Amino acid sequence: MILSTVIIDDEYLAIDILRDYSRRLGKLDIQQAFTRPGEALAYLQQHKVDLLLLDIQMPYLDGFALLQQLAVPPAIIFTTARHDYAVRAFELDVVDYLVKPIAFERFEKAISRARDYIEYGALLQQRKAPRNEFLVVKCDSKMVKIPFADIEYIEGLSEYVKIYTAEKTYITLAALKELITLLPADAFVRVHKSYIVATRSVKEFTSQSVLLPGSKTIPVGRVYKELFLKTMGK
Repeated sequence: MILSTVIIDDEYLAIDILRDYSRRLGKLDIQQAFTRPGEALAYLQQHKVDLLLLDIQMPYLDGFALLQQLAVPPAIIFTTARHDYAVRAFELDVVDYLVKPIAFERFEKAISRARDYIEYGALLQQRKAPRNEFLVVKCDSKMVKIPFADIEYIEGLSEYVKIYTAEKTYITLAALKELITLLPADAFVRVHKSYIVATRSVKEFTSQSVLLPGSKTIPVGRVYKELFLKTMGK
């Protein structure tokens, strides 16, 4: 699988290194490389790509701000000289976070992870069930239909998820970022980088936590707080 890719970095040397690594790896098709994030944003709003190699600290528009302006962002690998943005980055469901200077072996691992992430997303789309009915997931080597009405919450565990119902817990290969697109927006909400909840299952909530059946308490992430409170307000 060859990934269509865009590089955004305000340093020409950093772009040259990423281009060289991409050629050596042979698994990326570099569509464009931008040193000006504003130009990159305009391009991405008009063109669909699989992967974005994105710097964080850039003039006028940093990587976080650019990402937030993309309605449907591609898979993201941050490439930065800063260690201290990692927690914030992973709250946005990026595939990986590479700190400069980037070793080729570390770059290769990140690209492998991106390919897996994109392939999982494509598989989920193939399993996509009719809205307001059920999810279809692979569990214990068989396909299982889980009615939306039975799901209480979903927990992300790296490349796997746990889907909790009152009767059973299902473990399947998936990503929360893709699962949320398969669930009815009026019935499920992302509350944390690791959790999706069914709004009907919420017993109590604050801006920091949610109480679910069985006295299960889960945190509300800073990035998701506004959407969660807005959804519950409806």
